[in-house]
Amino acid sequence: MVQGLLQHWDSYSVDQHDTWRRLYERQIANLEGKASPLYLDSLEAMKLALTCNEVPRISAMEALLQSTTGWSLTVVPGLIPVEDFFKLLAQKRFCTSTWVRRLDQLDYIEEPDMFHDTFGHIPPLMNADFAAFMQRFGEVGSALVEAGEAEAVLGLQRLYWYFVEFGFVRGADGDPELLGAGIMSSFGEANHAWSLKGGLRPFVLEEVMDTPFRTDVIQTEYFLVEDVVELRRDLDRWFATFNLSERA
Repeated sequence: MVQGLLQHWDSYSVDQHDTWRRLYERQIANLEGKASPLYLDSLEAMKLALTCNEVPRISAMEALLQSTTGWSLTVVPGLIPVEDFFKLLAQKRFCTSTWVRRLDQLDYIEEPDMFHDTFGHIPPLMNADFAAFMQRFGEVGSALVEAGEAEAVLGLQRLYWYFVEFGFVRGADGDPELLGAGIMSSFGEANHAWSLKGGLRPFVLEEVMDTPFRTDVIQTEYFLVEDVVELRRDLDRWFATFNLSERA
């Protein structure tokens, strides 16, 4: 199991705090009129710990999460094995890096940095419905890994990619809205995704799980989730088909 690291907040340089401020200010302006209230309301709820002023403190964000949805944060050096990631989510723990990209990487960076992790992923965990989905996703993933269901685990990774990283959700007025962390944290991806909102694919669980993705290019297709709570129910219905309790 992954052991959490420390942040060492006092080690951030003036340049790193400045890069953070530039990223935050540019993206919050860019998301106006595009982002889901689920995300924007959650970001507002984290304003005591997550602002444009400086690189955020992991401990402060964790305290807000703990008092709202009971989630915690685990500092990791980078990408971790999928089985460890599932276990953390099942325990209501989200992992984050602490390194900040360079100023010359403002527009694009392939490996997720702290801005992607904290600005993109952490705010929605303040929302009870989204947080419940993420925990259930982790529980399902852990069970399928333990059962040796490799193909199903791949399907879950695709679900995560097309919803948690690059998903749209249906707004109250019926129009698509941005939600996925890979969109929320990227200036270019947000604008590209928004330009394609007229051609979104319906989020049909089995179809999403059969759709490969690439991590090294900007996305070419996006899916529209109608309702986060219903998506969790769809996940449960799909998981029930494996009858894992009967194998025990």
